Amino acid sequence: MNTWISRGLAAWLFALSSSFLAQNETDVLRYGWIDPLASARVTAMGGSFGALGADLSCMGINPAGLGMYRRGDLAMTAGVHTGSTNALWGTRQVEAAQADVVASNYGVALTYPSVDADWPFFTLAVGHQNRTPFAQKVEIDGVSTGNSVSDLFVSQALDDAAVYGYASTDDALDAGEIFGYGASLAWRTGLLLPDNEALYATAAEGNVTVDRTIERQGRLGETQIAFGTMFQDRVSIGVTLGLPRVSFEESSTHRESVNAADADLQDWAYEESLSVSGKGVLLRFGVLARVSDILRVGVAHQTRGRLTLTDTYATSIRTTWIDEPAASAASPTSNYEYLLFTPDRTTVSASVLMGKFGVLNADYVRSDMRRGELRDSEGWLSTGYDFGAENDAVQAGYRTVHQARVGLELRLGDEKQFRLRSGGGMSTSPFVGDAVVSEANRAHVSVGGGYRIGNVHFSAAWRTAWHSEDYYFMGAFSPEAPGQLQRRASSLLLSAGLRM
Repeated sequence: MNTWISRGLAAWLFALSSSFLAQNETDVLRYGWIDPLASARVTAMGGSFGALGADLSCMGINPAGLGMYRRGDLAMTAGVHTGSTNALWGTRQVEAAQADVVASNYGVALTYPSVDADWPFFTLAVGHQNRTPFAQKVEIDGVSTGNSVSDLFVSQALDDAAVYGYASTDDALDAGEIFGYGASLAWRTGLLLPDNEALYATAAEGNVTVDRTIERQGRLGETQIAFGTMFQDRVSIGVTLGLPRVSFEESSTHRESVNAADADLQDWAYEESLSVSGKGVLLRFGVLARVSDILRVGVAHQTRGRLTLTDTYATSIRTTWIDEPAASAASPTSNYEYLLFTPDRTTVSASVLMGKFGVLNADYVRSDMRRGELRDSEGWLSTGYDFGAENDAVQAGYRTVHQARVGLELRLGDEKQFRLRSGGGMSTSPFVGDAVVSEANRAHVSVGGGYRIGNVHFSAAWRTAWHSEDYYFMGAFSPEAPGQLQRRASSLLLSAGLRM
């Protein structure tokens, strides 16, 4: 791995953002813990659909549901996703939001008759699902009492210059070898002050006013090719080949204004930018059985996903002085390719059919986050880094996530052409105990409706999910009390489809 990155990961893991910096255990959480969007029908039912079928979303939940198709289906779902955060740090509270237009689910299912009476139909489906939108914005504002993020640059400057072949730490900092994404930039802009060869200080002294903004965009999508069929109208089986694709961008700006009247430094800003792209592969298998006329049960398993990711990362520092010109310095742009293995996932489901009047479905999802893993890609952008520390952090900091979802659909009207839907669910925290980045259980609720006329069907859904997490201003060992981030993700989706 690039020297600057490899030596900076441990110190910076929680330094400027609870989830920022590339190639670490937070990737396992970001791409492996999925609470996906789907069609408007499935979304309105809380994502609970594992023992139901005849919807394109089955490809991403339980592909055995494709075996319930008797006609082809062409459908698309699109809408608006908004991620908002209410940040409380000290006595200051700031709310911010980021929106994105997303096509959450689209594709086609083609059903073919069979010459075998025991297997009367089989269905081939192809589609795309944007499983996780990343749109989110965080703004944090407050006063730090005698602590500055620039203190972290002081700690970085204590690195051993001899490791890099330099006679002095000053020379190593000048050359950008010691934390070229942090301490070296601070040194070149005057934020890091020399004392002697064994000790450095920061120009940001006393109380500082903090302004931090983090913006995220992108999505985790999955192209899906699936097959499903039913045996003797009793047992359905199905399989999905999933081809995930990652597009993620995050930018962070940390500003501090020095409040001391006699300070030479007026303010300084540290900017980070991260862009992640990649693709991968996984498999999903499912079985669905009709136990009785009113009860169906289903089981689905998703294998570990294999993602090949490329990170592009850069930083910069700008300082403004009372009596001196402003100074700025930027890091080189790093490009690094690596592998990420996401945890496998098992879904157990049951549904109760209420004749022509509706259906009730419940899902239980289990995923051990410790099954996530990072590896070197051995590609042309890799450096042979073994990710031992990052994988140890996965094992020590994560645990099994349990999720429960329930959904209800009622059929109304003289010809049962109207649909009324609602659902919700909860997930346990993926973190062990009082982890540095503690996160409460996640929850979501949803409502929606639908209408069928002939072979055409329309649906609408609104979903909101929320959780809270601690935010450590200066990282794992921050002298400041943690702030609270109240996160909310809301989606409004519309679907249209044609049965063929």
